[in-house]
Amino acid sequence: MAVERIVPGTIEWQAYYANHIVRYQFAAQVLKPLNVINVLDAACGVGYGTEFLHKRLGGTSIVSIDQSKEALSIAQATFASDGIHFMVDDCHTLLAASKFAPFNAIVSFETLEHLPRPLDFLKSCFQNLHHQGKLIVSTPNQLVSSPVKLNWEFHEKEYKAVELYQLLESTGFTNIQLYGQQFNLKGKIKNELRADLHRLWSNPFIRLGRFLQTILRGRKFDPVLKETEDDFEIVRFKNAAEIDELGLQGPFVLIAIAEKK
Repeated sequence: MAVERIVPGTIEWQAYYANHIVRYQFAAQVLKPLNVINVLDAACGVGYGTEFLHKRLGGTSIVSIDQSKEALSIAQATFASDGIHFMVDDCHTLLAASKFAPFNAIVSFETLEHLPRPLDFLKSCFQNLHHQGKLIVSTPNQLVSSPVKLNWEFHEKEYKAVELYQLLESTGFTNIQLYGQQFNLKGKIKNELRADLHRLWSNPFIRLGRFLQTILRGRKFDPVLKETEDDFEIVRFKNAAEIDELGLQGPFVLIAIAEKK
């Protein structure tokens, strides 16, 4: 079953937190030298990335929106802090967030693929940015994530690098830089071993044994070879075509930095 978001205290949180937080680490590295004072985190989920940015950017005011009241209730209970404003909003319009605009930067990770009208979202971002404001977005690389057909229940559409570039360019953004998140050597080795272990544990006798341990002993199993932050690297590419030419060997997440001029 597809996972729409990761939530503290779940096995999905243990398994995938590192994969997600490295994108916020990247955003913090980009924005820290710019001394931004007003940032929007669009489609923030449960808010762990908002809290991370708030701490790394030295108390910058962050407006953090999501359409899910359930996710925002977790965010408010777990990651609330002075200078963070969690609120319900629609990414297509950014109507609630616009009351705090203009923003020095907008960050939005793993959002575009969920939206029926991605151009409306990007236009709203453009309208709500300061002159020379930065947009940092990420989305799965379709050539890796869904090379044959769309594999994810909650995704409307996934994008190739050229398509992502064209979306940003068509909404007025300039100075578009493309990056990719991928496993480094250590991460690749762990990922291959993890796949081998998953195949082994799919054996019905091993599955039965693990099930009985869970029922009779109350044992909880941690994720197999849990991902850690140092399993990943984010690298810059010369252009979108260079990424697309890599196909399945390319980065699994596309990241773009764009500017409003």
